[in-house]
Amino acid sequence: MTKEKTPILLKGLGTGIAVIQLFDIAIHAASDQLEPMRVVSNLIILAWVFVLISGKLSKKIKSVALGSIGTYLGLNLIFLALEGLTNPNTGAPRSMLFLLVILTTALSTVLFTQLKKN
Repeated sequence: MTKEKTPILLKGLGTGIAVIQLFDIAIHAASDQLEPMRVVSNLIILAWVFVLISGKLSKKIKSVALGSIGTYLGLNLIFLALEGLTNPNTGAPRSMLFLLVILTTALSTVLFTQLKKN
């Protein structure tokens, strides 16, 4: 991958991650099921993406990335440990949570590996 394409890829991945986080918050707000721990995890990832795209902390961005991704995963795992793998209202698995967390983690991992190349 050339240096010219890397910033575009980083911004594209970052934008995709941000859209997922905003979607996650929006669907919970719309259904009146905001879970503070999950919203905090979304905000942590959003802050990391904003810092990345803005170009701030360029020397420490890899450490910030690992910390942000780890905290995001940790908060979501704590949420699942406390609240369960199924929705208590419906008894259905938390499929959307799993999908959004897996997407966010996968895209964040790709983004981190691209940061390591720069």
